[in-house]
Amino acid sequence: MVKFVYNKDELRFDAQKFSFKRVLGIVLKYLVISILLAVAYYVVFALFFSTDKEKRLEAENKYLMEQSSEMADKVNRLDNVVQNLQIRDQEIYEDVFHSNPPNYFLLIEDTNRVDLKTIYSSDEEDLVWDAHVQGERVDNIVTHVDGRILNINKILDDPTFNPEVIPSIIPIRNFSVAQTGASVGQKINPFYKTVRFHSGMDLLAPIGTEIIAAASGKVTSVTRSSKGMGNRVEITHENGLVTTYSHLSDILVSNGQIVKQGKVIGRVGSSGTAFAPHLHYEVIRDGNPEDPINYFFADVSPLLYQEMMVIALNTGQSMD
Repeated sequence: MVKFVYNKDELRFDAQKFSFKRVLGIVLKYLVISILLAVAYYVVFALFFSTDKEKRLEAENKYLMEQSSEMADKVNRLDNVVQNLQIRDQEIYEDVFHSNPPNYFLLIEDTNRVDLKTIYSSDEEDLVWDAHVQGERVDNIVTHVDGRILNINKILDDPTFNPEVIPSIIPIRNFSVAQTGASVGQKINPFYKTVRFHSGMDLLAPIGTEIIAAASGKVTSVTRSSKGMGNRVEITHENGLVTTYSHLSDILVSNGQIVKQGKVIGRVGSSGTAFAPHLHYEVIRDGNPEDPINYFFADVSPLLYQEMMVIALNTGQSMD
């Protein structure tokens, strides 16, 4: 490539050849200028012009923002409604039972109660189906209860039936409502501060308080230990029922002994891993723990039973 340059001294045009280095510099200069112009064009286009995809995304984003704002308003209104219902429920509960209502959502994970927020967030078809399922479940429960009632009546009509084989009394004499502790369910362990399954009912009493057999039966296990449930007595009754008495300070029966309902079998203590003196009392039916409070029908009035149930539900920490 040849370039002519005017020579002022000799008044003529002289031929000037480009070196490779000069040619490379010119090429790079024009390349950089081209790239800068392309970037400038892209920035201008991106700022002032939108593609169809960007327009669609902007429209969707605007719609979602509007829906989010509406949903937030609905949630706030529902929260206000729920709070008003809770206040009214507390007022009614105080008027009827003269106490605060139990908090079923604190630690009771097995109550089958449904959070209102879950209901409000469900579709109508889901709610209808859930109501149908719950209705069938209630029908099955009613059928089961009717069968149990018929079975109970059949047993009561049997002249050979002995009601003393049912653990229907509280295993501590002169029991008061204030002595009610945590019952069966998920409770906070007092030592580890973790939620664990509590398989019995805590009955609070001073050390040395006499413990009586809740029903007639045979002593099938006597354990003396400084760990776990401590000193423990197990009595087997008829119809697959077993009662256990744990954390005793003294055991007054022996293995294989036949005991009658109301017989003194030991004294309250704090043996084993007990947080304080109390009786850990269990009722086991066919190998499954049941709530002992439901067996106290022969020893408490309906009002006392109701008060004990409220305290047992609200007590979130066990004593062992």
